[in-house]
Amino acid sequence: MEYDMSNDYPPLEEGFLRCATVQSEAMLAKLLSDGIFTPKRAEIKPYSMTAECSACEDENQRCWSEAHDWMYKQCSEKLDIPEMDAGLWLYAHDEFEHNFKEAYNYGLEEENMVLLVVDIPKERLVRSDWILFHRVHQDFPIRSSESLLVDCDLPENQYLIERWNDWHNNTELSEQEREKRKEQSWQICFEENRWPDGVYDDAMGNSDASIVQAVTPFITIDDIVDIIFKTDSGMWDFLMKGEILTVYSNFKELSVFAFSRYGFNSRRIGRKSTGAIYGHQIGKTKRLARLGRVHRKKYLYKKRKSKYVKVRSGDNSKTASLELRE
Repeated sequence: MEYDMSNDYPPLEEGFLRCATVQSEAMLAKLLSDGIFTPKRAEIKPYSMTAECSACEDENQRCWSEAHDWMYKQCSEKLDIPEMDAGLWLYAHDEFEHNFKEAYNYGLEEENMVLLVVDIPKERLVRSDWILFHRVHQDFPIRSSESLLVDCDLPENQYLIERWNDWHNNTELSEQEREKRKEQSWQICFEENRWPDGVYDDAMGNSDASIVQAVTPFITIDDIVDIIFKTDSGMWDFLMKGEILTVYSNFKELSVFAFSRYGFNSRRIGRKSTGAIYGHQIGKTKRLARLGRVHRKKYLYKKRKSKYVKVRSGDNSKTASLELRE
C-alpha cells in the first residue's frame, strides 16, 4: 500500500462504522441520481462485483450465488427486513485502516470502478468474517470457535479437530442432521470476539486482524465520506494537498459535492442551492448518468493573492477616500 489517507478523515460519529467498498461507477451514478441505492437481486448485475460467478456454469462447483443467497437470508432475518434479497458488500472492521487497506488492493484490474468511503449506522450492517465465509461458499462446516484460536497442526491441539470431525461426520447421523449441524456452524462467521486478532490459519498463522465484511441493504448520499476514482493508468486517484474534486449529481435536478484530501468538503442539494454557476452542468450530468458514468472535475484550488493594500484616508465621510497601494 503506497498511500494511506485513512487518518485524514473527520472523526466518526457514535453509532456509526466507517467502511470502504469498491463498486462500479454505474452503481455510483445511480446513487447520485436517486439519492439512495437499494440493490435488488434481479437487477444487481450492472452495479455489483458480486453479480457474476464462473461456477454457475459448472455443475461440479458450488456457486458463489448460493453463498450470497444464504448471506442475504441471514441479513434479512438479523435486520428484520423480510423483503431484502440483496445488499451492498463492504469492508467493515472496527479499525478503519483495515478496511481502507483491503479496498485499496481490490478491483484495480477492473475498469470503471470507484472506491467509496462511507459511514454506515451499525444497526444497518450485518458483519461477518471474510475468510470463514469462504467455507459457506465451499458448502463445508466452519471449524469450532475454540479450534480457530490455535494452531491445530500442533499435536496438543489435534483433539480439537478430532472432536470437530466426530461432531460433523458421525456415521450415525442422518443426512438431515448433518446438514443442520453444518449450517449451524456457519453462524460462527458472525462471532466478533476474535476479529481484532484474526482467525488462525494453520498455514499462515494469525499475525493480522480478520478481514471483516458487511452487507447493508442500502446506502444514501448522506453516507458518503469520500469518492475515489481512478487515474488513466488504473491507480486510485487520491487528491493531494490543494486539489478539489467536484462531483455533479442529477439528484433533485442538480446537486454538487466537493471533496478534498480530507474527504467530503461541501454539498449543495438541489438546483436552487447551487445557483447559476452550476446550471450549465445539468445536461451533461444527466447524459453521463444514463450511460452509467459520473460527471466530475478535478482542479487545483488557488488562494487569491492580493497585490494591493487598501488604505482609507480622510477625517470624515465627505473627505475620505480609498487608496490602493502596492
